[in-house]
Amino acid sequence: MNTTILRRSLASGWRGLLIVALAVAAMLALGLWVYRGFDLSIYDHLPQAVRALMGIPLHADPALLAYNEMLAAIGALAFVGVGIALGAQSVAGEEQDRTLHLVLSTPISRTSYVLSRAAGVVLLMAGGGVVLWAVAALMPHLVGTATGDAHILALIVHLTAAGIFHASLALAVGAATGRKAAAAGVAAAVMVLGWLASSLLPMWRAGAAGWVPWTWFNGSKPLVNGVDGGYLALLLGGSVLLIALAVVGLRTRELRLLASGPSLLESLRANPYLGRLLAPTGRGTSLLGLRLAAQQVLVGYVVVLMGLIMGLAMPPMFKGLSGIMDNFAATFPQTMTDLFGGGDLSVPAGFLHLETFGMVAPAAVIVVATVAATSGISGEQRTRRMSLLLAQPISRARIFSTIALTSALYVTFVSVALFLGSWAGIALSGIDVSIGKLVVACLMVLLLGWFFGALALFLAAATGRSHVATWGVTGVAVATYFGYTLLLAAGKESVAWWSPFRPYLYGPPLIEGVAWWQPVWLLVGTVVLLGAALPLFIRRDIRITA
Repeated sequence: MNTTILRRSLASGWRGLLIVALAVAAMLALGLWVYRGFDLSIYDHLPQAVRALMGIPLHADPALLAYNEMLAAIGALAFVGVGIALGAQSVAGEEQDRTLHLVLSTPISRTSYVLSRAAGVVLLMAGGGVVLWAVAALMPHLVGTATGDAHILALIVHLTAAGIFHASLALAVGAATGRKAAAAGVAAAVMVLGWLASSLLPMWRAGAAGWVPWTWFNGSKPLVNGVDGGYLALLLGGSVLLIALAVVGLRTRELRLLASGPSLLESLRANPYLGRLLAPTGRGTSLLGLRLAAQQVLVGYVVVLMGLIMGLAMPPMFKGLSGIMDNFAATFPQTMTDLFGGGDLSVPAGFLHLETFGMVAPAAVIVVATVAATSGISGEQRTRRMSLLLAQPISRARIFSTIALTSALYVTFVSVALFLGSWAGIALSGIDVSIGKLVVACLMVLLLGWFFGALALFLAAATGRSHVATWGVTGVAVATYFGYTLLLAAGKESVAWWSPFRPYLYGPPLIEGVAWWQPVWLLVGTVVLLGAALPLFIRRDIRITA
């Protein structure tokens, strides 16, 4: 193991974990404050199977419900997402930045490099877990509420192990392929699909989700029942196996010094309507074409995930579960539904809103929009290509507008795939969902993605730093989402006018449609952020060194 590589890993990864910890701390404080006045006796009358699925025991304390939502749900997704980003960057990211071959030209073996990187990821995730534990233990004292019988440390131990597992998966895929987008895409798909499967499969048959990694994290409800040694062994043992595969994967292949051909770009050029726009110029490939090709793998994964899985598969899943869904929905508290964006599990549109449009679809468009914005400005600056580009007769305004258009097109691809997949799934299953409201809901997904893409552009243009833009957007997204849903659950929905998720979730659009102010809010916010970002990018000095 190389201590220099280890220190470099630690120095480059702590910011994202700190931002997520601060966002979770803010949401946990708000959750504890909101829930302390809740009468949770309604949960005592739920069937035992429903309480077990929700992780709420008899005579639960309000603090336990807040921990369950802030740490075991959205906080866990954010924390594990940071781990995936760290794992994908560890090998594949260095290779993509063309610095890995320089490091390996020094007296360091590939095995030592991978193990040093893996040790850095494990230490960062463990440190992040310690920070989350400290935050979770401190917040009740600051808010003035009791923690009750919540096993906070057990939940944090499981969460840390889950973060290490998914980070190791991203590390293994990146080491084997050299593709950062593939590494992040595969690990993120395992996380999202695991989260969905661990929630839905037990409703079909008990124990059906025992093979899912997300079940190993939260299937035993460690917040209520404490540490589960078997599941913990699966997560940590799987992490060791994946790190070993990462070592083998890097040792047995050649490094990629150049990117492969832009297959997505070639496909778009074949379209008669887009071919002229994306055709090569006399000086080479168009600037827009280069930007569209830059993140084609990640966008491809997200398009497939949203089109085929979340779009096409969810309507038939509701039809298959319809026999038990009515009884389950009747016992499911409205406050719990509100925490995931509102809706009604007893009707098809409400089920699709909760499972697809409430959380997964926003996460998908925010990811692709942020990646396009940060890689186009701060990413090019980090790899020292921005100064070379500006040396050509190309204005900064044109570069900025091209990056903004790329981000908008990425979001459009995902939104259209979601619409087409959902439309096909609705038609195949024959469930009763208005196609007109489906169009409106997908339009709101599009506008939400544009808003957060503009936010990422603003942060990248102002600072030129990828981590500021990426984790800044992550923190804002987590805080505004749960800021809105917590206030919605508390019956104070109108107070959350400041959150972009209020115009997105209000209704919800798939059930009720939208009012005029909802798309206007997001459009105006997008225009304001873009208008503020452009002069910042034009006037800022470009940093040549990192």
